[in-house]
Amino acid sequence: MINATQTQQIRGYLLQQGFTNPELIDDLVDHLSCEVEILIEDGHIDFTVAFSNAKEKVMPDYAIQIENDLKFLTTKKYNTMIKKLAFIGGYASVVCLCLSVLFFSQSLLASKGFEFKIQAIQAEYYSANPELTVSSYGLEKQINTIRLENAVESSKKFDLAETFLIISFILFASLYLPYQFYSKYQRSEESLQQA
Repeated sequence: MINATQTQQIRGYLLQQGFTNPELIDDLVDHLSCEVEILIEDGHIDFTVAFSNAKEKVMPDYAIQIENDLKFLTTKKYNTMIKKLAFIGGYASVVCLCLSVLFFSQSLLASKGFEFKIQAIQAEYYSANPELTVSSYGLEKQINTIRLENAVESSKKFDLAETFLIISFILFASLYLPYQFYSKYQRSEESLQQA
């Protein structure tokens, strides 16, 4: 077992390394103390050697980065920035989704418009030439040209709809959802601390 002086030595080491968050320091002191006790009991070594081994085992080279990340995420300025980024991402996602629906409906409406256009051409052609039969080469050529133009136009609009839908999902999943999960996690942590 380690004594209070040795625990203070561990705490002093963490303070010397630049840790300032009291809760994080307490957690790391507990973790290092447990590891030191295990090493002393298992290896029959003194505190200094056990503490040195525990530091190598428990504390990664970038341990202070944990506290820096914690400060970044909990600082009000950055928290506000993250919130703004999430809402901008959510807004952009909705705009892209609306554009996707617009282009998708445009591609479907183009095919309906195409049918009306063909009917209008046929009616105009046969009213101008009542002596012709149902099949006529000039009319078929004109209808095929319109069909090809319509297919290309519908395909382009459908491709745009797909692109905006994918962008919408990416924005929503990468910016808005993580913030919502993070904010709910923070609220649950606050409610646990108040209880």
